[in-house]
Amino acid sequence: MILRRQVLLKAIVTEKLKEELRREVTDAIAQVEEGQQQLDSQSRRVMLELQRSDLNRAMAFRQQLEAEKRKQDDLKTELRERLQEYEALEIGSEFVRGLLEGSVEIREGDNLTDKMSKAEIIVKDDIVVTIREA
Repeated sequence: MILRRQVLLKAIVTEKLKEELRREVTDAIAQVEEGQQQLDSQSRRVMLELQRSDLNRAMAFRQQLEAEKRKQDDLKTELRERLQEYEALEIGSEFVRGLLEGSVEIREGDNLTDKMSKAEIIVKDDIVVTIREA
């Protein structure tokens, strides 16, 4: 019988990996900032229209807008913190990249706990270097 289990993907930290992580985070920050600029420009127009027609709706819209701005600012702060964490990674250390799903074959007499325990795949610059069975 084949069962599914989680497989932990880890990467050995190299300069290439650090650069890739930096690029991902800086791209995400840029996307958030671009979204904020679009939100600002679109909200100005909507706010002007609402102020002319319905002050109550304008006030509600402003509150929603402020909440969204706080959310975006929090996201940027989180991304900047992640960037600092990535900068601090030591070359040669292992870094968790995520979880994958794998299959494991079980037979009568197998220890289910051993078979279902997390396996790990260790990569270095996207090349598999080790597969660990826990």
